[in-house]
Amino acid sequence: MNLRRSIPRLVTAAFVGALGWMLTSPLLAGPAPVVPLPEPTVPLFPRGAAQAVADTSDAFFLSAHIPRIKIEITQKELDELNKDPRKYAKATIREDDKVIYEAVGVHLKGAAGSYRGINDRPALTLNFDKFLKKQTFHGMDKVHLNNSVQDGTYMHEIISRGMFQDAGVPTGRASHALVSLNGRDLGLYVVVEGFDRNFLRRHYDNPNGNLYDGGFCQDLDVQKKALSDKTPAGQEDLKAVWAAINLPDLVVRHERLQKVVDVDRFLTFTAMELITCHWDGYNGNRNNYRLYVESRTGKLHFMASGVDQVFGDPNYNLFGGVAGTLGNVLMGYPQNKERYRTMVGQAYTNAFKMDVLDARVNFLAAKLRPVGDFNGHAAGLKQRMRQRAAVVATQLGIPPPTALPFAGDGIAKLDAQWESKVEQGNAVLNKVTTEGLNFLYIKATGPSTASWRKTVHLPPGNYEFEGMLKVANVAAGGEPFVAAGLRLSGGVRAQKLDGTSDWKKLAFPFTVPALQDVTLVAELRANQGEVWFDLSTLLIRRKP
Repeated sequence: MNLRRSIPRLVTAAFVGALGWMLTSPLLAGPAPVVPLPEPTVPLFPRGAAQAVADTSDAFFLSAHIPRIKIEITQKELDELNKDPRKYAKATIREDDKVIYEAVGVHLKGAAGSYRGINDRPALTLNFDKFLKKQTFHGMDKVHLNNSVQDGTYMHEIISRGMFQDAGVPTGRASHALVSLNGRDLGLYVVVEGFDRNFLRRHYDNPNGNLYDGGFCQDLDVQKKALSDKTPAGQEDLKAVWAAINLPDLVVRHERLQKVVDVDRFLTFTAMELITCHWDGYNGNRNNYRLYVESRTGKLHFMASGVDQVFGDPNYNLFGGVAGTLGNVLMGYPQNKERYRTMVGQAYTNAFKMDVLDARVNFLAAKLRPVGDFNGHAAGLKQRMRQRAAVVATQLGIPPPTALPFAGDGIAKLDAQWESKVEQGNAVLNKVTTEGLNFLYIKATGPSTASWRKTVHLPPGNYEFEGMLKVANVAAGGEPFVAAGLRLSGGVRAQKLDGTSDWKKLAFPFTVPALQDVTLVAELRANQGEVWFDLSTLLIRRKP
């Protein structure tokens, strides 16, 4: 008698050298304190800041659609751009030949690496309310069109900005567009959210502070370009920070810096720049950063920008010193050094969730499929992020996880420590025991996505995740691989079980390129129905 058939159906700077800001410092010994944040409520590219509020721009950055943006500039305005590429000219913008934006301010952007002339493939800033007040693009006053000449994946900006946001660092979001200029096809661009009032309103209770562009390879002692309307010409707020940095009395200096700089936020910002190997940021090159002096506290905040060259060196040192003067001075104090290490641990926990990052990269590769095959870029980026995650864990002194043990026949059983997760709907998940057999059960009474998950650590190799499952009255939607099935988090399965079916074995083959964690998923994506997974049959088989 097959007992499985009898189951009942109802059943988440100055002092660095002197004080030795290095990984071997006693202050940095031991595991990092980590404080996980709740899972993002929006699975792709969340806003990240706790106080961020939703607005109409969310749909644009979460969409799988790549809009076509046609820029039309008269010859007179082109002549003005040629005279002064950084001065706004007027343009007409057409989005998907459906929406027309008149009198949009356009100027060229970029520095030594990314700048291209107007007759080449220029990076552009589009200011929709520069000449026509209250005109917005999906709720935003300003967006940038980055030519991505330094990032052939067209994914770095989007993925790394999402990570900064996950760590609580305010950072503009990014997406894609196909761009043409006066009928000339310029190809694929990365669309980046501008640092405007709408951006500040999303991340700060009071958006009336002073916003600055950090400048090209410049520290805080250089006059900045003001990006907000009422910024005082003297920039006394930034001068106060530089004056505090240069106070001769070390105790007074530190007390003053804590009054004019949000130190914890700066340390988190620093942690994320170094975790993502953002060598061309403030801490690596005194470049690609924005400054905001919050009006309520008067404290300076740093925000990341230009994060297109990331994850290039997996061995990038988290504790080897920085280029920016503020970081050097702050890290000269033992209490900040210790606090920084805590912030690295928190940022690593909150931002380096490989199943989330895999899903984002896979989403982008699928989104870009109509433009070209980006699967190779996606695989390479995921591998570099995994390598970096392993190095960060090592530099933090986090013990590597124990690899999943395999028996002599190359099989590892998976009959314990499964966790339930409901992504949408009101699915019911239970662990069921019937006549001595154990099962993972999911029931959907309306449109639902739910799963049982287990994370294991695997060495490089070829594997197959397999198991027996049974379904009853499973009604799926129109997607090809919904219903019930087995897969890895971030992976797309090529099999399913729907309708009503007796026990059937399904298998999901996969390859692990380097020692890493993988999350196994036994799921149901359906409008209704039930599924049972036989725990005694869930296993990973190591393939030759």
